[in-house]
Amino acid sequence: MIAGVDKGMVATRFANAVNIGVVVIVGVWHLGLDTLLVLRGWSVYEPRAAAAGSWLALAVIQTIGSVLLLRSALSARTARMLAGAALVAGVVATAAYPSGGAIGDVSWAGNTVGWFGVLLLIQRPLWELIVLLGADTAVTVGSLAADGALDHVTVSRLLAMVYATAGIQLTFAYLARRLNDGAREATEIAARQAEHLASAAADEAVHAERQRRYEYLRSRVEPLLSGLAERQLDPEDTVVRQRAAVEAARLRRLFAETDDTPHPLLHELRACADVAEQRGVRVTLLSYGDLPDLPTSVRRELGEGTLLVLSTAATRARVTVVATPEDVVVSVVADAPSEALVKSPGPLTVSAIYDEEENQLWWEDRWPVRPAP
Repeated sequence: MIAGVDKGMVATRFANAVNIGVVVIVGVWHLGLDTLLVLRGWSVYEPRAAAAGSWLALAVIQTIGSVLLLRSALSARTARMLAGAALVAGVVATAAYPSGGAIGDVSWAGNTVGWFGVLLLIQRPLWELIVLLGADTAVTVGSLAADGALDHVTVSRLLAMVYATAGIQLTFAYLARRLNDGAREATEIAARQAEHLASAAADEAVHAERQRRYEYLRSRVEPLLSGLAERQLDPEDTVVRQRAAVEAARLRRLFAETDDTPHPLLHELRACADVAEQRGVRVTLLSYGDLPDLPTSVRRELGEGTLLVLSTAATRARVTVVATPEDVVVSVVADAPSEALVKSPGPLTVSAIYDEEENQLWWEDRWPVRPAP
């Protein structure tokens, strides 16, 4: 796609513009110029019904071909049949000319059949149009030969006419094809460039995410591991163990953030719960309502308080996620110490209660989906 637009659609629109131009040219040629020529030579046509019938038949062929072309429904078979019918109508019109008038002031069908070939065969190989123009020229030559008018002067006029009219028609068809091919190639090149830029942007985003993870590991996890490795921290110390549990949960959440899941917030909370369950804590995760799409930073802030409580829970914890049209609420109840009460980052509404008798901590983070009126 190019900026959200199908590249095939772009090429099709360009081709339609060319087709509209052909339809207009042929329409003006036949309904305008041919009508004037037929009216001017009306008195010399014999039979006149042949001239009128061929003009009417070509008008019908023009209408059918134009409609099918503009609707992209002009098949190869139909195009050839209509082109053949146009040639036959041209033969009938030529038969009605006066003797030797195939290239005179009252002749009109030869040029018209050529333009009809451009209209009907513009989507076909160029050789098909060349065959039609050759047959159209043969009809004119045959008519002049039958009338005994094929002298040197007439042949010269005929060659000049064929060079001017058939040359223009072939050039137009060739240029239209080249324009369509050029538009298609340009569109494909633009699409490849857009894909390259999208791939580069994706690579950059992946690199930035890796850098963020590395900075996190260096700033939070590395000091902990270094302290344990250098025996500056005692693994039997409760504070050190809680700190390790918190960082382990954060790492699990960090990796879960990039997973493709229908409910990323629940997936990340489940990752934090898994770390707690590995320590023997029974964790229940409940969800109510349809969660909206939340940015990664918001999900991280909503899960931070739950992560802290789960990391310090002793035996049990219950995590509840409630989504309403107004806000998203994440709460956790666990037998965690009051030391887990740490200020939650970000612009969230935080509530926390510690029950000393039950040794139970309740924590709630609330993120407003809609601003308060």
